[in-house]
Amino acid sequence: MPTPVVGQESRLRDPRRVDAGADPFADALRAAIRAKGLSLERIQHKLRARGVAVSIAALSYWQSGRRRPERPDSLTAVSHLEEILEVGEGGLSTLLGPPRPRGKARPRPPAQGPEGWVGDNCHSSIAELLADVDTSTDQDLTRLSLRDQVELAMDGSTRRVRSRQVLRAERSGVDRVLLGYDTRLPGDPLPVIGTLRSCRLGRVSADPRNGLMVAELLFDRPLRRGERTAVEYELIHVAPHHPTFDNTHSRRFRHPVREYVLEVRYDSRCRPSRCEQFTTGLTGGEPTDVREAPVDTWGYAYAVALDFGPGVVGLRWEW
Repeated sequence: MPTPVVGQESRLRDPRRVDAGADPFADALRAAIRAKGLSLERIQHKLRARGVAVSIAALSYWQSGRRRPERPDSLTAVSHLEEILEVGEGGLSTLLGPPRPRGKARPRPPAQGPEGWVGDNCHSSIAELLADVDTSTDQDLTRLSLRDQVELAMDGSTRRVRSRQVLRAERSGVDRVLLGYDTRLPGDPLPVIGTLRSCRLGRVSADPRNGLMVAELLFDRPLRRGERTAVEYELIHVAPHHPTFDNTHSRRFRHPVREYVLEVRYDSRCRPSRCEQFTTGLTGGEPTDVREAPVDTWGYAYAVALDFGPGVVGLRWEW
C-alpha cells in the first residue's frame, strides 16, 4: 500500500493485463471475477457460507499473481471458487501448475528497506530495486507523523495521493528517506511524482511489470541528530487511473510510526454504502482492529493509528 514513484509508462493495451502466459491461474481468476461482477468481499462472504475461510488479502494476491494457493485448505477454496464463478470443474485448479520454490532457494528480503512492500513472491524484484538506491540512512529516521490524502474518481479509481511525513533523525548525517510504491496488480501503470516540499527527488528504481518502485527523497541538507523535518509529495495517477480493484487503500509500515492518518475522499456521484478501517500484520492474514469508518457529509472517510507498526493500516469499502 501505498507510496511514491517515478515514471509513466505508455501502454496501448489494457494496463492491468499481465504479459500473456505469466500466470495463467491469476489471469483466469481475474477474468472470472470480472465476468461475474463480484467484489472480493462478496466472494469471501460466499466462501464463508460454504464453510471456507479465505482472507480478502489472499484473494487479492491470488488474482494479482503475487501468491498462489498451494496449501490443502487453499486448494479446497479454489474448488469452491470454480463453482461460485461458474468456470467449470478444473477451470482454475488445472492452471496452477507445480508449486513454486520455497525454503533456502527463495530470495529473502533485505534486512533494511522502506515501508510499503507486499507480496513474498516479489522479494527478488524488491532486492534489485533497493540495490539501485541508498538504504543506509532510512532506518535512522523516526516516523513521527504521516498523513495520506487520497482522492478517488467517480469510477472508484485513484486520481492522486498527497502525503506528508514528519521525521526525526536519530543520528547526524541522515540526508534522505526512502519511499516505496506497490500497485498490488502487476502491469498496472505506475503514478508520477508531483509537488515536492522540503525535499527533492533522488534516484528512482522501478519494475513496471510487477508494479513496484522505490525512490529517494533527498532533504535540503543532512540532518543533525534529533533534528526534525517535514517532507511532502504528491502521486498523480494519469489516465487510466490506478484502479482500486479490491476497494481498499492501505499503507504498510516496516518502521513504527507515532501517528498515521489516512483520508479518502469519494466523488460526490459515487459514495460507498459501507466503509471501515482495518489493520493487519506485514505478512497479511485476517484483518484485526476492524472498526466502522463512516463517510461524512463532505465525502471523506478517515483511518487513524497511533504508535503503530510494523504492520498495515487501511480503509476498505463496499459500493
